[in-house]
Amino acid sequence: MIRLLFVPLLLTLNPILFAQQYTGNVVGSVTDGKTRELLPSVNIQVIELPMIGTTTDASGNFALSGLPVGTYSIKATIIGYEGSILTNVVVSTGRSTKIVFRLYEQAVQVGEVTVRANYFSRNSQLSPLSVNSYDRADVKRQPGSAMDVQRVIQNLPGIASSTDNINELIVRGGAPYENLTVIDYMEVPSINHYPNQFNSAGPINMINIDLVEDVQFSSGGFPAQYGDKMSSVMDITIREGDRNKSFASNTGFNLAGIGTLMEGKLADGRGAWIFSARQSLLEVIDKMFGLSVISLTAVPKYWDTQTKITYDLSPTQKLSFNGLFGDSRISIQGDPKQKDEQRANRSDSSAVENIESHSQQYTVGINLKSLWGKDGYSVLSAYAVGNLYIVGVREDFTSRVYGSTGEVLDHTKLNTREVFNNNSNEQYVAARYDVFYQVHPQHELSLGAQIQTASSWKNIARIYGDTTRYYLPQTASWTGPVTSADGTIENAQKFGEASKLFVYASDKVRLAPNLNLTLGLRYDYFSYPRQGQLSPRASISYEILPATTTLSLAGGEYYQTQPFPDYADIRNIGYNRHLENAKSTHAVFSLQHILDDGIKLSVEAYYKRFRNTVVREQFVYSALDTFRSDRNLAIGERTSYGLELFLQKKQVTDFYGTLSLSLSKTEDLDPRSPRLVERYPSQYDYPVIVNAVAGFIAKGARSWLDNTPFFIKYPSYVLPISDEMELSGRYRYQTGGTYTPRDYSYLIQKREGGIKWSRGAWETSHRINTERFPDYSRLDLQWISRFYMKNWNINVYIALQNVFNTKNVFYYVYRSDGTRETVYQFSFFPVGGIEIEF
Repeated sequence: MIRLLFVPLLLTLNPILFAQQYTGNVVGSVTDGKTRELLPSVNIQVIELPMIGTTTDASGNFALSGLPVGTYSIKATIIGYEGSILTNVVVSTGRSTKIVFRLYEQAVQVGEVTVRANYFSRNSQLSPLSVNSYDRADVKRQPGSAMDVQRVIQNLPGIASSTDNINELIVRGGAPYENLTVIDYMEVPSINHYPNQFNSAGPINMINIDLVEDVQFSSGGFPAQYGDKMSSVMDITIREGDRNKSFASNTGFNLAGIGTLMEGKLADGRGAWIFSARQSLLEVIDKMFGLSVISLTAVPKYWDTQTKITYDLSPTQKLSFNGLFGDSRISIQGDPKQKDEQRANRSDSSAVENIESHSQQYTVGINLKSLWGKDGYSVLSAYAVGNLYIVGVREDFTSRVYGSTGEVLDHTKLNTREVFNNNSNEQYVAARYDVFYQVHPQHELSLGAQIQTASSWKNIARIYGDTTRYYLPQTASWTGPVTSADGTIENAQKFGEASKLFVYASDKVRLAPNLNLTLGLRYDYFSYPRQGQLSPRASISYEILPATTTLSLAGGEYYQTQPFPDYADIRNIGYNRHLENAKSTHAVFSLQHILDDGIKLSVEAYYKRFRNTVVREQFVYSALDTFRSDRNLAIGERTSYGLELFLQKKQVTDFYGTLSLSLSKTEDLDPRSPRLVERYPSQYDYPVIVNAVAGFIAKGARSWLDNTPFFIKYPSYVLPISDEMELSGRYRYQTGGTYTPRDYSYLIQKREGGIKWSRGAWETSHRINTERFPDYSRLDLQWISRFYMKNWNINVYIALQNVFNTKNVFYYVYRSDGTRETVYQFSFFPVGGIEIEF
């Protein structure tokens, strides 16, 4: 599809594509990283072009005009501050490239002063350890990520994922719902299409990465500003629109969707707006050509919009509005004609599963940021969040006749039964206030509070009963049918009936020029279960070698409310309501060393202990075959510890890359009574994870080919080869995930489709998580090619995912006839995209 669209365009534009050297602009700002004060007279220099530079004006803004198109590193320096270098700044003709520097004060020695710029700054991180940062250019260039910020995070050490199908984050043995996402001070349950209440992940990310300024991710030991999550923090800052142009746009398509981004200035530059809208690419292709073209039986249908509007009320006050909206639908209709080699030359009847899913999400908020000169700033926020989850599962009981190769010769639907329905509508509003104040050169104080309350919260889940019978060997007969009743779990809260509150204080103390201590205290309260706790936290960092080698320690307690459905019960009388909050204790050790310009090595060891996680009472007493209960108990315990190595090379030259190695162990304390084992591997246990990412900037290829003989030159236009291409690859290896084996028993039969008894039934064994799926591995390749015209440009993306078509197991399907089917994750999958910028 890329070739069909691209080759005619390339041949038509060939005379102007490569006839001249085009130029572009870089605009940006420089602020004090602590107080957010705008910094004038900062020196800005293009490292690759030493003679080109500028300084910031009185408002802390700068512009670099007339730069030849290409990729650069840009440096910002001023006496009294630690300099900073931003790499991978792509200058194009289509739009001005926007960058933001945040500089941090440093002690100035008497005498000759040399200001050195760093590629890595610990001061810019939300914590001295376990934190990594990405800007939007970093995310767009990552192979295998499909421009999804969470899939990029998966390349970091200590991050596992159970499947390629979703961008799940399992952080240092933590559950996927234990990860906090913050967008411009707004706490968001999920930023993904097709989410659910027990996982913050999804298959497609709603965030358009072109709206992102930067992302900070902490995998542990994070400070008191962040809470109600036990494992990680992803803090996303959305960038402002272009304050220098009335209108700019980026339109195109990729795996995330087909859509457009627009931006421009307001009130002659006193403000700016930016807006993005996207729709599922596969849905558009389906409407144009049909399902057969994309070889799918179900098409994901989704759209999302995102916006940010900013306006300067005064030189010290800025008002901003954020909005994120998404709608996701999919209908997965089981195929009664699906080929099955295991059933060749047989006739049988079995269930065909059908799933209908619909979700809607929104987040809207207003921030008022006030600068307090050289002392600090405050942010007052008000926002609203809403999530709608609708899922329906049914089974069509179907008789089928199979041929000699397992093809279906004939099929008839005999009966239909509902299996599960869930309708959840969660909406809440929140108000938040954060203050940073430098009370003394050695004391940086952070204070804040938030009140959040449900405006409308209703969850209805309906589980349909089943019919079972058991064989009694002593009487050589079957019991009468045992029918479990249908059940409905409902939980509804009106405005103000379920509220969360937090208050925090944190003080960063500079004990010596190379020694910093941060002490924090946080209090969280949830009115629904009437649970509240204090969470002390601390971190200390010591520069063994100034600006080169740093030793850091962090620890603290982290509480989290249970997933909301866990508070409900099938009788609707409230015996799950007063569950204790889950708790995690972190202890992290880090050694970071700068090997060379743009090359950093970090080694971290961690220990985490989880307590009060939810365990089903029926599992606790699973030794009693007849025991049934939907009561939840907050008694689960889990430990995770590990060692991580992370080597990162910034794009100082034309090469860049990362290498991470994670060694860990995660175990659950057996909660069963009587206890069968002391501990068993957790479902979040992935002992070995390896990630390697490498990229290279290739320049001048198109010009070289244009000087070759015609029989080489013209055939080369079939491929999108330009004078600036980026070639990259990612390899990931991960130990297979755990699962509990099942045993097939002929002593149990289920009434399939309400029509016939099965041959037997699968029972979950007592050997919890004693088996593992095969180890996972995958190689992804990516090719980005940039073509520049006078006032616009084209970016072409080609990605090959799972190049070797590795068969990574997703899960097993256990059939009622005693056979087991293997379902695999994504196979080899080519992905393409085109962007037009102007």
